[in-house]
Amino acid sequence: MQCYKIKNFLVWDMDDEYIDETIDFVRASEQDKKENFKNSLYDGDKYEGIYIEGNEYLISEKEGNVLIINWVDEEFSTDFSTTRIKFTMDDFIFLIKHKRDAINILNKWKI
Repeated sequence: MQCYKIKNFLVWDMDDEYIDETIDFVRASEQDKKENFKNSLYDGDKYEGIYIEGNEYLISEKEGNVLIINWVDEEFSTDFSTTRIKFTMDDFIFLIKHKRDAINILNKWKI
């Protein structure tokens, strides 16, 4: 299930044009996130913290860990193990920088 969620995130929410911006976001301090990403921030009240909003996913960083939430699926689920993915910041940055390779590997696994 996790592999499917990762592939779905990479295909639907991680456009090449947003990779650098996303990396800058997860590396930024809370203050910089609020100042530099204000047009892309999640403005709801369901989730605590600072999230950048994509098509289907929210991304946050706290204490060196990145949390990806499929907020669309969470509208219909109470099992967060099927709607959330957690990475270390370094692993997340590596993954999105090597997005095409990751998708190709997941496709070979028929995910």
